[in-house]
Amino acid sequence: MMYDLHPLVIHFPIALFSAAILFDLLFLIFNNNDFYAGGWWTMLFALVASAAAIATGIIDDTFIGHLGSVYPLWLNHGLVQLFSCILFLTLFLWRTKDKSIFYDNLKKRVYTATALIGIAILYYGGHLGAELAGRV
Repeated sequence: MMYDLHPLVIHFPIALFSAAILFDLLFLIFNNNDFYAGGWWTMLFALVASAAAIATGIIDDTFIGHLGSVYPLWLNHGLVQLFSCILFLTLFLWRTKDKSIFYDNLKKRVYTATALIGIAILYYGGHLGAELAGRV
């Protein structure tokens, strides 16, 4: 059935966002342009995979009715994950527009801290989803 797709696609954005940030950290450590390109492309694919995860999550929500019913907002799996995706989209657009992001110390620190916070939020949202599905 259609509502069985969400658990199949959610692991891709989690793994891809994590790998993208890892590539960014490796670029900062080794200053190898291959890591920079790897981070950019991996984050792009993570955003595409997120679109599939969000779409299948919305379809699942039509059966569960979770998205608008859980408060406070930081306990709402769908909203937490949407927030993390918006955060990563913002980082992706910033790094695409501003090529000096990893060479300016302040920008580099803000980007890296935001990316690590984004990963933590993404993992937390995944945990909320596992709780919602009865897997933890």
